[in-house]
Amino acid sequence: MRRYRTILLPALLLGGQVAAAGQAVLIDKVVAVVNDEVITLSEIQKEGKPLIQRIREELGEDTRASQMQITQRQILDALILRRLQLQEAKKEKVVVEQSEVTATIEQIKKEHGITTDARFSEALARENLTLEEFRTKVWEQLTVDRLITRKVRTGIVVSDEEVARYSPAPAGESQQPSSVRIRHIFIGIPGEPSPEDVARARTRAAEASERLKGGGDFGRVAAEYSDGAAAQQGGDVGVIRQGDMDPALETVAFSLKPGSISDIIQTAGGFHIIKVEERMAGDTSTAEARERIRQRVFLEKFTQRMNAYLAELKQKAYIQVRLDQ
Repeated sequence: MRRYRTILLPALLLGGQVAAAGQAVLIDKVVAVVNDEVITLSEIQKEGKPLIQRIREELGEDTRASQMQITQRQILDALILRRLQLQEAKKEKVVVEQSEVTATIEQIKKEHGITTDARFSEALARENLTLEEFRTKVWEQLTVDRLITRKVRTGIVVSDEEVARYSPAPAGESQQPSSVRIRHIFIGIPGEPSPEDVARARTRAAEASERLKGGGDFGRVAAEYSDGAAAQQGGDVGVIRQGDMDPALETVAFSLKPGSISDIIQTAGGFHIIKVEERMAGDTSTAEARERIRQRVFLEKFTQRMNAYLAELKQKAYIQVRLDQ
């Protein structure tokens, strides 16, 4: 899959500074220092406007403050990582031409059925984005992608011996289903969580799990508890092919029967609950199955190397977080 397809969603989730009608405008402040650059509160508010607005509108007073704190820290962690990668890209002399940005935007418009500049401007306006701001976000994404390709992807090799360890079923034997349609509840934790952060997230996950065990509708529970992008769609993330998920989640998803709901699954990013709606049996050839295995092994290696690379960037950087000050 070409990487430009991942650009539009995070970019169009951006918006202007959150401020309810009649609410006083907050004075901006520095919430983090990353080497010789700063991140401000307004950047967090702009980056996370949809999430922040949903918390204000949908959560009660007893949970709103704690969830707002968790969400702001998650957004800040993402901004810090982006800033570190852009700084590293500058050191590595990574170049993305404006013609590449223009070509990518045109492809995005084509894929989303946007046929005129006027319609595109309307789409940006609905998200309080200017064309120049959107171009900047596209440029940043392309720059980071090019950095990661240079520093992480190009060093990954998947040997035939590694693929052979996951040999597909012999001819005549039934193969594992190649895809599943799932619903997903995700309770996130910050990139460098404190014990309190993890405890709060675990508590929310446990509450969601208990609601489901008590007969609660998965879609409604997902809309209330999930931090995932598909929360407002009842957690419905659609059909997932084997090899496209986090290995820890995939193992559970492909072991459940249709209609079954998993226990709480913990990963580095947070806590997950999965419901399998449907399983589609695979009938791929041996060559296709081996290629999917190769892609899966590549993804596992990429995830490990990517995490190590980001940890290295953070370790050698000066980072001061002032969000709670």
